[in-house]
Amino acid sequence: MKYMNLYRGYEKRKESIDSRISSIISRSQFIFGEELEELESTLAKYVGAKYALGISSGHTAIVLSLIALGIKPDEDNSKKEIIVPAMTFFSTAEAPAFLGAKVVVCDIDEYFNIDTNKLESLINKNTVGIIPVNLFGQCANYDIILDIAKKHNIFVIEDACQSFGATYNNIKSCSGQFGEIATTSFFPAKPLGCFGDGGMIFTNDEKLYSSMKQLRHHGDSGGMVHVQLGTTGRLDNLQAGILLEKFKGYDDDMEHRRKAGEYYTQNLKDIVKTPEVASYNKTVYAQYVIQVENRDDIREKLNKLNIPTALYYPNPIHLAPIMKDKFGYKEGDFPIAEYASKHNIALPIDNDILKEEQDLVINAIKEVLK
Repeated sequence: MKYMNLYRGYEKRKESIDSRISSIISRSQFIFGEELEELESTLAKYVGAKYALGISSGHTAIVLSLIALGIKPDEDNSKKEIIVPAMTFFSTAEAPAFLGAKVVVCDIDEYFNIDTNKLESLINKNTVGIIPVNLFGQCANYDIILDIAKKHNIFVIEDACQSFGATYNNIKSCSGQFGEIATTSFFPAKPLGCFGDGGMIFTNDEKLYSSMKQLRHHGDSGGMVHVQLGTTGRLDNLQAGILLEKFKGYDDDMEHRRKAGEYYTQNLKDIVKTPEVASYNKTVYAQYVIQVENRDDIREKLNKLNIPTALYYPNPIHLAPIMKDKFGYKEGDFPIAEYASKHNIALPIDNDILKEEQDLVINAIKEVLK
């Protein structure tokens, strides 16, 4: 059994994916091209955003978003503070730190997302933005986040690298309604994943869109006229073509994934702490994460029963060595995230997981915990 069987997603679309790849190769149209334009248009329409830009990775998408919002790579950003949640993939905090900004960490709530009750107390005259993360496939509490941001005149970047296809109050993640910019990732393990690295930026702001379009191609305004400091940040046309084929039937895939998550919860809620889903959210279960005591011992026993698991994440943001050294954080600063990081186990889940496979996982957990 695999933790995540990505081959099945290819296998059920093999003919169309192979045909698309062959077409791109025969035309040798690898950088930019009609597939990228079609993907941007298709996904913008799907989420309800005005603009979409194919980007080389979810991380690059955050970096370019920050630059467009004023965290310029050639300026001193050390006095600019950006708030991020304590539990997320390192990239969320790495992106502002990479541009020289000060990373301010906020603890998480019961949904693994940024704790909005603690958010406003972290804002001061140097705060310029918030990057909430829709961790494990469900959205943060954007009504409160956006009210706070508006009150203090700071920007919001929706880090939707795990939530493409999810909804908040029936509005799709990445719609551009949960901040100035939304970013997502198409890393292979994501619910919509390509065959390498990839990502996308969504916005409803034409000026931001135009700026980020330049930034992803070395600040080129056209004809090799470079008006900004940018980077090689575009999504290649081959990955765009693969994503177009994998997107077909995506809503059905996400419904299957949701039912798989609900099946786990139904069968495990009485023996472990299962993930909670907020009433305003429809999650895509990018990961299915339980919390247990004696986490490492239980993982080892599950492994002996041929049940693979993963950790998201073994260290919260503030305890990454670079963050401790650079910003002075220490153990005990954010207890909820620290507890979660020491007690979480991610169970096998993907767009095509079989009920029989889930039963193997469920029965193994029951055996280990009996």
